[in-house]
Order: sequence, then C-alpha cells, then structure tokens
Amino acid sequence: MFFSAALPLACLPSQPVEALDGGSATLQCRLDPPINLSSKTVEWNRGHTLYVHVYRSRRDDPDSQMLQYRDRTTLNHGDLTTGVSTLTISNVSLSDNGSYEVYLPQLEVRCSTHLTVVTKEQENQTKRNDSSTTSPPAGERNDASNREVVLAAIIPTVSPDSLRPRCSAGSEQWEDP
Repeated sequence: MFFSAALPLACLPSQPVEALDGGSATLQCRLDPPINLSSKTVEWNRGHTLYVHVYRSRRDDPDSQMLQYRDRTTLNHGDLTTGVSTLTISNVSLSDNGSYEVYLPQLEVRCSTHLTVVTKEQENQTKRNDSSTTSPPAGERNDASNREVVLAAIIPTVSPDSLRPRCSAGSEQWEDP
C-alpha cells in the first residue's frame, strides 16, 4: 500500500467489527508509518458529513457530533500519538450497523471499516450453530468419513465487497486485502 506523493502513508483499517446490541464496539484505523495525530483533525463519520466523533485543536468537539452519538463515543487520545485512531461506541444499537470512516483532512487520508450489531438471539443462534460443528452428534462414529462431513460444514464464507475495509490517500483508493 502506497499513496500520495506528499506523504507516503498507508492506512490500515481494523477488520469488520461485530458487537452485541447494548454493548460496546471499538473501531480502529492506523497509519503506517506512524504519525503523531494529536495535533491533527480526526473525523469519524458515516457518509461524508454525518459526524460520529470529531477531534480538533487537541480536543474532542461534541458540537459537531450527530445527536444519536452524543455521550456514546470515546476517542482514545493516547493512541493518536502513535498514529492510531481508536473510537469506542458504547450502548450500540441496530441503527449503528454500517460503514464508518475516519478522515484526516490535513493528511488527505481516509480509512473505513464496518460495524455489525447483533442481537442476543442472533449471537445465541451463532453459538448453537458453531457448537454443532465441533463434535459429531451423539451415537455417531468418529471416523474419517464423519470428519469429512464436518470439514465440509465449516467452510468459511466470503463477506460482500461492501464490507471490506477501504482506504484512500489523496486521490488514490485501495482495499485492504
């Protein structure tokens, strides 16, 4: 990953994040090489103008923030010194599902990641599905033919392209592999 001629930066987004409804979610993007971001403007948003959290002039700017995120977001100021923007959203709800972008206007760098909020029912269903593939059903033999069936049942699926983390610097864009 390489980028703008003025500043060769790579933006490394976190993998898509899954959080439990009512819990917390931590989203993160980091620069490589690390650059101290504590004096820079850091904008976390949904879309280009829907501000989830804004940091400018070495402090948080809650006046720019969408009301639905007020008092629910925390930017880790300590991470900024190492080129990492870490945003925690508390009390997440299904309406928080979607893509999030961090934008660093002075560096012309964008980085996006995806948040999926699941209900307790969905989490429990996933756990039941996961546990059903970890051992053969009661009374069945544990031989090679059973293992082949189990292995076929746990083939991972590929997420849609819209869920892949995306980055940009200046006019260049790329997807994180």
